[in-house]
Amino acid sequence: MKTIALLGQPNSGKSTLFNALTGSRQHVGNWPGKTVEKAEGFFSQGEDVYRVIDLPGSYGLTANSAEEIVTRDFIEHGNPDLVCIIVDASQLERSLYMLADFAGIKIPVMLVLNMMDVAEQKGKKIDVEKLERLLNIPVLGFVAAETGCYPRFFETLERAMKKTAMISSEKICAVLKESTAVTESAANGAAEGRGVSLIEKIERLLDGIDFGKRNSFWIASKLLENDSLVTSEVVLSVVPERWTKIKKILDEEGDEGGLVTGEAKYHFISEVLRGISSENENVKPLSKFDRIATHRIWGKLVAFFILVITLAVSMMIAMPVIMGCFAAQGAAVPHVNEFCASLGLWPSVASFINGVVVDGLAVTIAMMAFVFSILVTFGLMEDTGYLARSSFVFDSWLSRLGLHGKAFMPLVSGLACTGGAVCGTRVLDTRGQRLFAMTLLWSIPCGAKVSVVLFLASVFFGSAAPLFGLIYVALIFASFWLSAKLFGNKLVPVNERVGMIMELPPYHKPHWKNLIKTVGRNVWSVFKKAIIVIWFVSFVFWAVSYSSDGLVTHSLLYRIGGVIEPFTQIFGMRWQLFISYLGGVFSKEASLGVMSVVFSSTNDAFSLVSRNAAGANLGEMMRAVVTIPEALAFIFASMFNVPCVLTMGTTYRETHSVKWTAAIAGYYFAISLGLAFIVYHVALWVL
Repeated sequence: MKTIALLGQPNSGKSTLFNALTGSRQHVGNWPGKTVEKAEGFFSQGEDVYRVIDLPGSYGLTANSAEEIVTRDFIEHGNPDLVCIIVDASQLERSLYMLADFAGIKIPVMLVLNMMDVAEQKGKKIDVEKLERLLNIPVLGFVAAETGCYPRFFETLERAMKKTAMISSEKICAVLKESTAVTESAANGAAEGRGVSLIEKIERLLDGIDFGKRNSFWIASKLLENDSLVTSEVVLSVVPERWTKIKKILDEEGDEGGLVTGEAKYHFISEVLRGISSENENVKPLSKFDRIATHRIWGKLVAFFILVITLAVSMMIAMPVIMGCFAAQGAAVPHVNEFCASLGLWPSVASFINGVVVDGLAVTIAMMAFVFSILVTFGLMEDTGYLARSSFVFDSWLSRLGLHGKAFMPLVSGLACTGGAVCGTRVLDTRGQRLFAMTLLWSIPCGAKVSVVLFLASVFFGSAAPLFGLIYVALIFASFWLSAKLFGNKLVPVNERVGMIMELPPYHKPHWKNLIKTVGRNVWSVFKKAIIVIWFVSFVFWAVSYSSDGLVTHSLLYRIGGVIEPFTQIFGMRWQLFISYLGGVFSKEASLGVMSVVFSSTNDAFSLVSRNAAGANLGEMMRAVVTIPEALAFIFASMFNVPCVLTMGTTYRETHSVKWTAAIAGYYFAISLGLAFIVYHVALWVL
């Protein structure tokens, strides 16, 4: 079995290629000891079996981020047989930096110029054959989203495996030696006045040391870039006297070393592109729509309008499935009861099947329909080229939080479905950005949460209920500020925050087949994780709320409520309200359904996963027993209660981390209960 590593910048098409090659034969998790996503899969071609590693997207190989450290570590120690470098053919000058940064690493390379169709639409012509001769490595012009391109990919791959060609560092080295040349005195062992570069001086001091798959030039250039990992490695590899001399050279160069090496690499890229790339001189001006879509004011209005349309279309796609699931759920109950009775099974078995298996499956499939529709509509916006426009106009806003404009669509789509929006954070470049966006997303209320808050506000405060909506919006922005203070610098360090540098891609037709296949695979992966979480939590709550005679007052839940009430009262919630608050974790409407049961004397059982409706007289019952301070505490706790269990399962699937999912959940439990505590005690004092 041969190992191929896919290397490239974010949004270069690596994941599209990886998914197309591996299909269902892939596993996504985290690298050992790292909170960075690891995607690994397999495919067969002829008699050969290939293992494919989709390395984290990174802009270079200098250890500036967790993604780049993981990428570097695998290249150096993962023993890949071939590194496949994927670049955006429509933005070659920027994309080829990764190739230039790879020069000096002794591993066979294949270069894939992805998005050739976009490059052609922009009037760019690339002589692929000439580029291959110039670099002396296999090069392929490619469109990862087109299945018809893959036969040529496999042909080039086979040629690359046989040729085992590597990227030479000679040209970059020559530029560096020229740009950093200094006069070395005869006392240092060279002829008087001979030009000697800093890079040569460092290489001489590294002479005789084995750096594995990296040559001395690559190590020396990373030292000039103040690469912390290479610096630590060199300190341990050379004798102290040599390191003192190297350190002196680096100190003389100061912070300019990275600029010098960067200029040399871009000079190399310019020389390469001069001979192989041409561009239509008649640059088309922005269209009338693009002038509006990228305008700092009108562009935002257009983006909001398109987002509303997108969410409406998503609802239209998902609603038939959602309604069908809950209709089937209700229809299944009598059949399950009848079937279990015919087999002579205990009533508890039918209750378990209905309350856990059927309810959990129904709500998961229903929500997966919305996740599917959100991902399809997001994919369409990205495929057609509009997502880049909306990202551009909102970048100035989101950069204040440490994110960039790409986070706009996922954040706002949280108003419809938080679970679908969590999946939408995949458009962001780094894991830190995705985690931070997910943290912010949990504070954005879906429609169900808003309806619960406003219903309770209208029950207790009548015409003043809209005021709670305004307060809610203000608190969401306050939570953004708090989250940025607590998580922003950790997840998106200041030195890793960069502004958006982009060329607007041309509009083009979406690749429907690839889009549906990719979204379907992602949704299935989310479903497998979410259903386990939902079945587990629904079983726990079914177990504590079940009673043989159907009376909820005889359940374990009632007894637990009496025990925990002294604690829950601290936050202004009698145990019935607290249990309803917990019910909201599993579906926001469930909190109202739970209230209908625990505040009444009926013998109705309830399922915390199914969409329980509020009783017709719920408002009257609550006003009779719940005080105004308690109502305020519950309303404000509900505002920042954690999203539904499906969102938690989706967050776990996207982060591949129980730790981070639990940390975000704990954070929002703390915010919601802390807010309830403050509001309750202030209300007691005022009222």
